[in-house]
Amino acid sequence: MVSFVSPCSVAMRATTRLTRRSSGAFFEAGEGTPSSYGREGLRWPPRCSLTRECTRTGARREGSGMCTSFQLRATDGSVCVARTMEFPDMLGARLTVIPRGLALTSTAPAADGISWTSRYGVVGMDAVGTPQLLTDGMNEKGLYAGALYMPGFASYEEPGDDASTTLDVLDAVVFALTTCATVGEVFEAFAGIRVWGRDNPVIQGVPPLHLVLHDATGAAGVIEFEDGAQQHRDNPLGVATNAPYLPWHHENVRNWLPRLTAANPAPVAIRGVEFAPLSQGQGFVGLPGDSGSAGRFLRATAYVMTLQPPDDADALELLSLHALNNFDIPVGMMSGVGGTGIEQDDQTKWSSISSLTARRYIVRTQANPTPVAVDLDATDFTGDAPRQLELVAGGFASVTI
Repeated sequence: MVSFVSPCSVAMRATTRLTRRSSGAFFEAGEGTPSSYGREGLRWPPRCSLTRECTRTGARREGSGMCTSFQLRATDGSVCVARTMEFPDMLGARLTVIPRGLALTSTAPAADGISWTSRYGVVGMDAVGTPQLLTDGMNEKGLYAGALYMPGFASYEEPGDDASTTLDVLDAVVFALTTCATVGEVFEAFAGIRVWGRDNPVIQGVPPLHLVLHDATGAAGVIEFEDGAQQHRDNPLGVATNAPYLPWHHENVRNWLPRLTAANPAPVAIRGVEFAPLSQGQGFVGLPGDSGSAGRFLRATAYVMTLQPPDDADALELLSLHALNNFDIPVGMMSGVGGTGIEQDDQTKWSSISSLTARRYIVRTQANPTPVAVDLDATDFTGDAPRQLELVAGGFASVTI
C-alpha cells in the first residue's frame, strides 16, 4: 500500500525510512520528456501508465494549478510555510475553520469511505465551495498540509474491498490536519489507508495531486502517488512545486545551485583588461525565471539556500511574504488550452503563510493586496459544523500628507 523513501539519498545522503517496493528509476533513457532544465542525461520520469486514475485527471484543467511552496526558518526556531495557489479561477474559495470533535466521512467508489472525528482544530482555504476539501491549511498543533497539482504524475491506489479504509484524495488535507500533529504521524496514519481519486464536477475530472507536509519542528515530507502506490518521502529542502516527482527535482538541483551564489562574481582579467560584473546579483545569472514547475522549484530552493534568517516569527512572516512576491503569476503570464480546447490563464489566486510556531494562518488574495491573519490560539474550535468566510476584494490604503 505504501513505500517510505527519501528523495535525496544520493544528493544529500538523507536516510531512507522503510522501503517495501521500489520507487523506480528516474533518470534512465527511454520514455519521458527531456526537461528543459535537465543536463547530463537528466530526464523526466515517465508519466504514469494509462490507468483510470491518470486518464481521467481533469480534462478541462489539464496542466493547471501550478503552485509553489517552501519552508523558511528564523534563528529562534520559528517555522513558516509559504505557498502560492494558481488556478484559472477562484472556484468559490473560502477561509475555513474546522472545529474539534466533528464527525467526518470520506467517499469510496460505492459507499462511504473512512470515517473519523476531528481531534485538532484547523484553519485553511477551501477552493471548491466544500469545507472538507481544503487546498491547504494548518492545525492548532502547528502541522501544515497542502495539496499541489501533479498533472500526469498521480497514479492513485485501487480502492479495494474495504471502504472503511478508503480516502478520497480531495479529503487528504483535512484528514491529515484533523488527526495528526506531526509529519511522522501523517505518514503513519496514511500507511493504514488507501487513497483513490474520483471525478470532481467542479474541476471536471480526477484531480492529480501530491500532499505536502510540514510541522512546527521544521520536519517536512510529501506523499506522492506513483505506480498505484503511496510514496512517503522526506523533504529536507522543504520545497515543493508540481510534476514530476520530488526525487527528480532534488537531482535537478545538483545541475544548478552548486555553481550559483548570492555573492557577486569577482572581476576577471583577460590580456590585461579587467572585466567586473555590471551590476549586483550576477551570481545567480542563469537561474530560471520562468513559471514552469522545474524553474520555480530551483528558484524557491535558491531562496531557501540564501535568505538571511530573521530573529523571530514576526519577522519571518514578513520575510515569507516578500519571498512569495517573487512567485506571483499575474494574468497573462501563463496560458494554455485544456483538454476541452478552452483557453485558460493560470494565475495566482491567493498566497498563504502558515506560521507554524506562532500558530498564525495568513492569506492574501488576488483581489486584495492586504493579507488577513487568523490567530489559531485565539480561534474558537468548538461547534458542530465548519465555519467559512468569503475574503472580499480590497484596495490600497489612502493616506494624506
